Amino acid sequence: LGGAAQEAALERLVALVATEEVRRLVVCGALGEDGEGGWLSRDHLAKADTLYARLAASAEVHVMPGRADPTNLSLPQMPLHPCLFRKAREAGGGGFRCVGNPYSAALEGSDLAVLGHSGQPVEDVLRCTRGRRPLDALRLCLEAMHLAPTAPDTLPMPPFEGEDALVIREVPHVLFSGGHERAEHNWSPAPRGDEPTSGTQLVAVPEFHRQPVVILVNLQDPRDVKVQDLGAAACA
Repeated sequence: LGGAAQEAALERLVALVATEEVRRLVVCGALGEDGEGGWLSRDHLAKADTLYARLAASAEVHVMPGRADPTNLSLPQMPLHPCLFRKAREAGGGGFRCVGNPYSAALEGSDLAVLGHSGQPVEDVLRCTRGRRPLDALRLCLEAMHLAPTAPDTLPMPPFEGEDALVIREVPHVLFSGGHERAEHNWSPAPRGDEPTSGTQLVAVPEFHRQPVVILVNLQDPRDVKVQDLGAAACA
């Protein structure tokens, strides 16, 4: 939320959500760094609150915590306190929600099942391996049917009683990871299933200050993905 170029990109995001048929916007990491080395401040928080209020006036906005946000460090992360976003809560008739990390949802009016996190598990897999990209690590998680296969050895996670909350119970249509350097996506066909949409769209979502884009997924066909550039080059 800092710098003229980033503020211009955010204005384009607000305009895009207002004009396109965007049902729900999922934010992977609510606050974190401002792109100029700064961290959470009162001004930074107020700007985020105003931005989410403007977005929530046009679409549902679900905000996840990230690694630098004011919540617990270990996964699963609790939702941010809603009092941090007073304006956003009052906008859009209840379309704004603080949600946990990982995030799981099934959208109304669609069979699309969405699952993802703010990037900590993928970054940890990359740290423990060589020659992998974020999508490679995300595919490994899908094959292992576990969102954080390196936890709790090298990724903080509390002990679970009964069952592991990070096990993938059902294969999702969309599996995403946030907080990366650039946007990537790849369709991973399911080993079983005759439907053309039997599979999972793997999505790596970049940090906005690194690459100002929004990734749009078609609710009717998750194979249809568009990476919308919101940077200055998009308007050149």
